[in-house]
Amino acid sequence: MTGPTRINESNIFSWLVRGSLLLSGAFGAAGALLVSPRFGVSLFAGGMLAIANFFWIRNGLEAALRLQPRNASRFAVLRYILRLAIMAALLYLAIVVLKADIFGLLIGLSVLVINIIAFSIYLSTRKGG
Repeated sequence: MTGPTRINESNIFSWLVRGSLLLSGAFGAAGALLVSPRFGVSLFAGGMLAIANFFWIRNGLEAALRLQPRNASRFAVLRYILRLAIMAALLYLAIVVLKADIFGLLIGLSVLVINIIAFSIYLSTRKGG
């Protein structure tokens, strides 16, 4: 029999953030050592952008849910467009101005997705499939 899991639906957000920070740091260090320092820094920066985007999405959804239904959809759409525009500007700045490694950024931006998949598999196996 399996005991109670430390990761559950009530604390998954904090575990995802911690896991993503750890994975971004580990991937960034490994990338800097095995490929190049520029690749490692780009990978770490991509992970940080993904985590910041994740926080922003969560805060936006919480704020939209506190609004009246007639105002919530307009607010959510405007926040969505603003978030995408700022993320696009940050990625443009990282790639064009700072000369970040594109593949490092892409892998770093995928760190959160990797963590979500890993946590989903973990939670499904802990509950008996």
